[in-house]
Amino acid sequence: MSAPEPQVKPSSRVFDHYRDVVSSLEVPVATGASGPVVVLAGEADFSSITRLDEALAAQISGQAVQLTIDAANLRYADSASMRTLVMAAMKARTRAGSVTLLDPQPAVARMLDLLCTGEMFSIPRRAAGGTHPDGG
Repeated sequence: MSAPEPQVKPSSRVFDHYRDVVSSLEVPVATGASGPVVVLAGEADFSSITRLDEALAAQISGQAVQLTIDAANLRYADSASMRTLVMAAMKARTRAGSVTLLDPQPAVARMLDLLCTGEMFSIPRRAAGGTHPDGG
């Protein structure tokens, strides 16, 4: 009778490093005319969900907020990422705030349609001259 093989679990640090290396999502935050602007660039998927959630939660914590998410350079968002965006919009609404989603790429807009979640966001059209209502 042989002893069972020990189960090796990756350390949290190793997993976090792997997640950061694999993830191709950038989440810088800027200041817009009506409030914070979270600029998403790259691909939002399971490997970046924690970073996305933390960035959004930090912007909508506290009092009412008008959060803008610039999605012009977000090439892809999986269903888990879309859930994170929707949860942020719901939290903002409970605090008398709102979330504006700027220029979602066709793949992201399609996910919004498929999941019937587009109504959770204000999705303005780009104004003449290429500027947004938030001043950016």
